[in-house]
Amino acid sequence: MSQAQEINKLPLILTAIVTVVLTVAVLHLYGYLNFVNPEKGLELADYRVVTVGSEEAGNLRSNPAKHEAECVDGILVLHASHMNGLSGVLRDNRDRVVRCVNQVVPALEE
Repeated sequence: MSQAQEINKLPLILTAIVTVVLTVAVLHLYGYLNFVNPEKGLELADYRVVTVGSEEAGNLRSNPAKHEAECVDGILVLHASHMNGLSGVLRDNRDRVVRCVNQVVPALEE
């Protein structure tokens, strides 16, 4: 008659819990998880218009912002390059989306 050894399940349960917590922490650290409050919304950045030829135009920095703009179906969409997959539309202070015009650069004919 052999008696089966009883396995202590506590280390297995603790290992599973720690693994899940560490996985969520690493995913959040690398930007794959974003926790957003839906009531507040998400603001990528604060933008303002600087007119060409004004004094402020001479004071602009040479390094670019961490956002890229793209014209999608006539609406200007911003993509955050420092946050994976984060995109949004550009709006004014009255919550109207900023429209854009798709312009195609003509190819050089030889």
